[in-house]
Amino acid sequence: MKDLISLLLVVGLVAGGGWLVYFGPYYKDYYVMQEVAESVALTWQAYTKDRAKSEIATQLRRREIDYITPAHFALSEEAGQKVVVAEWQVDVYPPLVGGRRLDFYVEQRVDQSGDIVRE
Repeated sequence: MKDLISLLLVVGLVAGGGWLVYFGPYYKDYYVMQEVAESVALTWQAYTKDRAKSEIATQLRRREIDYITPAHFALSEEAGQKVVVAEWQVDVYPPLVGGRRLDFYVEQRVDQSGDIVRE
């Protein structure tokens, strides 16, 4: 019984480690992109839309995210709020299990007073 439990623990650790190696960096970038979108929204509120667009490129370059480009961002205004949306997909091909597409969506809103809208 102890051998079976040990085997299951080892298999679980290997599977978890594999998941982290292949998928972890993209989920980390998802959380970083939330910060990028927030920074862009605040920049847009404080300055101009053109300055916010240049902030996108600056943030992506600074954070060394190559596969996401400014083209993945959309800036719009809704009900007096500045809205920044980023959407992207990543195809990941870990060995033995085939490919998988990851879809990501980030949205940040800033109201007229310059506060991030938390929903």
